[in-house]
Amino acid sequence: MNKPESLYIHIPFCSSICDYCDFTKLQFFSFLADSYIESLSKEIEYYQINKKLKTIYIGGGTPSVLSLKQLETIFNVLDEYRNDVIEFTVEINPESINEEKLKLFKKHGVNRISMGVESTNDKILHAIGRKHTFKDVKNAVNLIRKCGFDNLSLDLILGLPNVSISLLKKDLENIIELNPDNVSCYSLTVHENTKFYINGIKEPPSDFLRELYDLTNETLLENGYIHYEISSWGRKNKFGLHNFTYWTNKTYYGLGLGASGYINKTRYKNTKNLNKYLKHQFIDEQEEVTCSDDLTYEIMLNLRTINGLDLTYLKNKFNIDFLNDHKDKIDNFVSKKWLIFDQKNNKLIATYEGMMVLDQIILDLI
Repeated sequence: MNKPESLYIHIPFCSSICDYCDFTKLQFFSFLADSYIESLSKEIEYYQINKKLKTIYIGGGTPSVLSLKQLETIFNVLDEYRNDVIEFTVEINPESINEEKLKLFKKHGVNRISMGVESTNDKILHAIGRKHTFKDVKNAVNLIRKCGFDNLSLDLILGLPNVSISLLKKDLENIIELNPDNVSCYSLTVHENTKFYINGIKEPPSDFLRELYDLTNETLLENGYIHYEISSWGRKNKFGLHNFTYWTNKTYYGLGLGASGYINKTRYKNTKNLNKYLKHQFIDEQEEVTCSDDLTYEIMLNLRTINGLDLTYLKNKFNIDFLNDHKDKIDNFVSKKWLIFDQKNNKLIATYEGMMVLDQIILDLI
């Protein structure tokens, strides 16, 4: 069995819960975090993690809410797995990062920071339950650069309540001024059990959301960013490597409360119940991936990215002639300029227009 080369660790703790958030999250209490980290160490032992990992990603929640000592405990456990790591990312929030934590990250091999900005308008930030201001964001970016990090990703949410086209323009201006290496923009999804849902807030209409995406794409392209995945724009050579593990249907370890993983033809989800997790009852659901499922994942995930779907790889893996089997549909999508057939590399690649209707393309192709 080939061991996964990517590791995701979920830290569920937050200093406060944002109104729109549907991730597995808990209010931060130091004693709970101590117990959690102890269980996390046991889970790492349980998997006998590959010592030749290529990417590590610590997400949340808010990993930066942990104390210096708690972060060091996690990093000490991970040190033996990071000798071959190319990209080591930690998610942070602006209000919970400081120079000491950043220096600790650096000491333990972290080389990429992903920061949740969501909006650069203080009134909007307050209205959605964020605890930082745009000034905090600017201060955090300066500190991150001062501490020597040359790979910084910033997140925005598109379609937040009361955000107009002009407000998004200002958001994008502010973000570009900060000169991040990667920008991720996610459209607002309103989930049950969030304050947004309870308060009756609706998702924006799809045509308005499309306007927001178009503006985002045009602005970032004009400023030298490459649109390399549906929700991601990056500088050349600064694309988020860890996420390509997911987008290319590769296996990965998913550890922590509510995390998902994919190992040896099995996709699994961890429990979201903290009591179970602290008793080392980690896995909640498992699904054996059939050959048909695997093909679906290959199509669905690879078409999200600038690299597209490698038809030679599909032929070798599944013994199918995908281009011939779906000729009429593919010709139709190419004529609509939703897909490009790269003859030289034998790949199908979604255009920007294609990415905007990718669900429709995938449903037709599978």
